[in-house]
Amino acid sequence: MSTNIRDKAIISFASALVSLSVFAQSTDQNYLMEKTMLDANGINMITSVQYYNGLGYPTVSAVTTGDNGFTSYSLVTYDGLGREACKYVPVSKDNSILYKAPGTIANSYSDNTSYSKTLYDALDRPISVTTPGATFANRPSTIAYSANAANEVICYGVSSSNSLTQNGYYPANSLTKETTTDPDGKKVETFKDLLGNTVMQRTGGSLCTYYVYDNLNLLRFVLPPKYQTDKNLAATCYEYHYDKRGRIIYKKLPGSGSVEYWYDNADRMIFMQDAEMHSVGKYRFYIYDKFNHLVVQGLCSSLPSSTAVFNATLGTSGGLLGTGYSSPSGLGTVELEIANYYDGSQSGNSRFSNLTLPNTSVSQKGLLTGVVTAATNGELLVQAMQYDIKGNVINSKAKDIGGRIVSNTSSYSFTNQLAQSTTTIGVGYGGNMTVTESIGYNNHNNQKASNAITVNHGTAKSATTTYTHDNLGRLSNVARPTSSSTNRDVSYTYDLRSWLTGITTSTFIEELFYTNGPGTAYYNGNISSIRWKDNSQSAKRGYKFTYDTANRLTSGAYGEGDALGSNTGRYSESMSYDANGNITSLTRYGKGTLMDNLTISYTGNQPTSVSESASDNNTSGSFEYKKANGSGYIFNANGALVADKSRGIAYITYDFNNNPKQIYFTNGSVTKYVYSASGQKLRAVHYTAKPNFSRTWGEKPAELTVAQILLADSTDYLLGGSLTMKNGKVNKYLFEGGYAQASVANSTTDNFAFYYYNQDHLGNIREVVNASGSVQQVTNYYPFGAPYADIPAATNPDFQPYKYNGKELDKMHGLNTYDYGARQHDPILARWDRIDPLCEKYYSVSPYVYCMNNPVRFIDPDGREVKQPKGGKSFKTIGILGMAGGTLMVIAGTSYSIVTYGTGTLAGGGQLISAGYATFNAGLATYGVGVALDAHESIKKPDSIKPSDISQKAHTPKKQSTGSKNKTEGRHMHGQTHGGGPKPNFKPQNNKRKKADEHRNKGKVIN
Repeated sequence: MSTNIRDKAIISFASALVSLSVFAQSTDQNYLMEKTMLDANGINMITSVQYYNGLGYPTVSAVTTGDNGFTSYSLVTYDGLGREACKYVPVSKDNSILYKAPGTIANSYSDNTSYSKTLYDALDRPISVTTPGATFANRPSTIAYSANAANEVICYGVSSSNSLTQNGYYPANSLTKETTTDPDGKKVETFKDLLGNTVMQRTGGSLCTYYVYDNLNLLRFVLPPKYQTDKNLAATCYEYHYDKRGRIIYKKLPGSGSVEYWYDNADRMIFMQDAEMHSVGKYRFYIYDKFNHLVVQGLCSSLPSSTAVFNATLGTSGGLLGTGYSSPSGLGTVELEIANYYDGSQSGNSRFSNLTLPNTSVSQKGLLTGVVTAATNGELLVQAMQYDIKGNVINSKAKDIGGRIVSNTSSYSFTNQLAQSTTTIGVGYGGNMTVTESIGYNNHNNQKASNAITVNHGTAKSATTTYTHDNLGRLSNVARPTSSSTNRDVSYTYDLRSWLTGITTSTFIEELFYTNGPGTAYYNGNISSIRWKDNSQSAKRGYKFTYDTANRLTSGAYGEGDALGSNTGRYSESMSYDANGNITSLTRYGKGTLMDNLTISYTGNQPTSVSESASDNNTSGSFEYKKANGSGYIFNANGALVADKSRGIAYITYDFNNNPKQIYFTNGSVTKYVYSASGQKLRAVHYTAKPNFSRTWGEKPAELTVAQILLADSTDYLLGGSLTMKNGKVNKYLFEGGYAQASVANSTTDNFAFYYYNQDHLGNIREVVNASGSVQQVTNYYPFGAPYADIPAATNPDFQPYKYNGKELDKMHGLNTYDYGARQHDPILARWDRIDPLCEKYYSVSPYVYCMNNPVRFIDPDGREVKQPKGGKSFKTIGILGMAGGTLMVIAGTSYSIVTYGTGTLAGGGQLISAGYATFNAGLATYGVGVALDAHESIKKPDSIKPSDISQKAHTPKKQSTGSKNKTEGRHMHGQTHGGGPKPNFKPQNNKRKKADEHRNKGKVIN
């Protein structure tokens, strides 16, 4: 019998409420108290209370954040006009949730200015905001409001033939101007027209990005700063065309050919073609069912003229390319990329015959339950999934690369977090390999408390890591299960603003400085200097950093000792940029010797030549520009690197998702890759050619013959990259903070040894330690990621390949790049090899720029999006079900929160406008999400405290869908990623059960 929650009758919310005793938190303060249950019996919970003043403004807030149940208090004060004036950073007092007077909270800090202060003009616009802390009190960020001057902003337009026009300048005072100045005096000026469109943004006083609109107010051109000097529209600018319904049909990115889109009469994108597809006469097609699910994606050779709505139907056999789905006519020659199955409908397809899942009484209606994904080597990857009533994947079975069968069973906590995952995989020799991961959560704040890993391929080996958070909920300690106290603990320290200031282990220490320390003080969040000490050196080492007016790193000055004043310059790196952020000059020292002194020339954003005035160092292990190889670069029509003389790369071929297929080297060697159609790397094979073999640079070569191959080395990436196999044998299982290394026990089993990472604030792996805490590898880095070549041989620089940002470094055949997933990073020239798939989020910089040219402050987890290296967790829940007798129930999955009104009058009250569904299981009420309507803005739930969560994850492998929540793989329109620019229209799926419209592709690839 189906237990679909939608089939349950709606019952009265008031009768569904469990009787609860609620104790008042204050008898003279208005408040809203929320209790988020962490277990089915309501024994453990997170309690938060928002107190309000007599006008309904939020003032004091309190929430359980510490591992020990301690509470964080924060405070907001207002000026005489009711505007937010001061916002205090959280402070922990005790484990009480009771009201504390604002004065008591304000006096709890060691710093008397532990708040950000906002000042306003007469129009209530903010004009000054300070950062918490006495050091920042006299260094506010300011905002000035004015209008443009004559001859200040160029007036660009669009002609009737869709070309860019320049029509003098905007008249004086015709645009609003907003000038934001950060605490270090660096300015961003934004000009907007009367419709509120941003017309121009100027950074650093001279870097101007223009946005050009047509008469329909549609964005047509974006002109990055370099266009103002080069005037090369094709090489530097963005261009968009639309049809009469406002749908984007043409897009051109800087340095690449055009991308075109076609739609059906239901506004669903049904075809697209990029420049590389155009060159070989291919299109990517998308076929939907009547529920607007994407069911088949692939490549075709013809473009039908009809835009009629076609809804595919699923048969028991045959169909398009064996998927069982019907297809429109006129596609020509077709190739399958992805086929998706919903509602358990894959059971009739023979490709799933060996992937049977357990019977379930939970309805799978509307859920993605099967996926067939093509790989570039011709294999089909097949996966079946099964969900619980909350939409979590609880069982899955898949056929991975090489035909290996992967099975997974997962369970979840009361709060809907992964609690245990067991995966078995047929590795091809002996029995199945099994990996079990068990995660425990703290009873007070629901933060991760432990992670136990067991790997077994003949002999089981286990390790449990524990996590401790401070009273504000910030990660303070990670304890690894080393056999001695050496390198057991990793501890973290923070400043008043919760900015990370230090990481400490037994053998590796890192210190971060912002406004103090040996370098120039910065007040806008840029890191002034870093200092570290590792197991290979007795002295402290570090960098002093400088930045330009656009916050781009201009130098990392190396030094040693507390003041970094000794042995200066030995590993320094400095650079300068063009208007788009492309590096035009770069110097790099190795052991005090000038190793690189590069001058780089560009067409648009793509390098054309490099001049090197330093001699080749040729030190073993050094990363440097190889002058002897010459200079030259070729890019394809999609803007991806095809050939690079300096690294001896003769030619690179790509699949239709812009992932490399073959890299041919001038010495004859070849690296071949296998990727799935969803963009996941599955295999890399390195072929080493016999001596005295060469290739012509820039020409697509013939394949190596068997007689020409000296060596072949293969790596398979399984479980989304978490498990690697080398030449058919299990190699590593990667987990958060380390890995389990396999060693052959006999012909059918493996033994495992655990290793752990000591990482810096960017996730760079500085040391690898074994289970006894002994250091096995030490690696230090230049600011843009090139590893030093000074490490003693005893510390094994090649011990394991995961290094900068925790990414795999591929040095084979001189490639020397880090694989981030979507792109590969070249640390020698400090740039990417391909255009950013989300480059439209960063219009003002080159799509090849690494981390906005601020690699000390930012990371790019997968090659697509720049982020801060630390994240945060929120205690927010989702939605409000309703109100009855002064009590609200807030739902987050199947866990629920009780929200209670305190004494006093809360302005606006609240109206129940949606009840919800209810079902009972062993006395536990589970409710769907409704909506509460507030009549007064002041009742809105304030932002909760976001404790820091410094990740220990190094390699960021993409987990197999097994054990994932709300599985969406296969639904996306792969190959079409978009940033802040106009997006093709993707019709939302009709999936009420999982709110699938929230997971629909809006320009973001989901793997």
